[in-house]
Amino acid sequence: VPIHPGDSHRPRTLCPTCVFGFQVRSDRDKFVIFLDVKHFSPEDLTVKVQEDFVEIHGKHNERQLGSTRGLSQMDSFHRRYRLPSNVDQTALSCTLSADGMLTFTGPKIQTGLDTTHGERAIPVSREEKPSSAPSS
Repeated sequence: VPIHPGDSHRPRTLCPTCVFGFQVRSDRDKFVIFLDVKHFSPEDLTVKVQEDFVEIHGKHNERQLGSTRGLSQMDSFHRRYRLPSNVDQTALSCTLSADGMLTFTGPKIQTGLDTTHGERAIPVSREEKPSSAPSS
């Protein structure tokens, strides 16, 4: 279930397979978040897990909007999603496709096994191919 505290705006572009630029899928074997972040590089993104939540932050440096007016804009977003209790938090991964689709994946484990819950940073790796986000 997505939670968006402090989220000032949604990503400006929508992925064709996502609703409002993101999609969350949870099936028997895995939990996956697809997030359209095509205007952000891996260096602009921070993904971390804290307790039972994954937090995804994106922030560009300020950029000039007009050369004569001296205006600038800060592009940023913050998303927070609750992880299912049976996601193996020791096996989380996050990739960024060449077309700007961030894919956060957590395999599910059999209920009753212990998982490590705490705060950890999840590195974002870049893929050279376009996203394989499924269509609904």
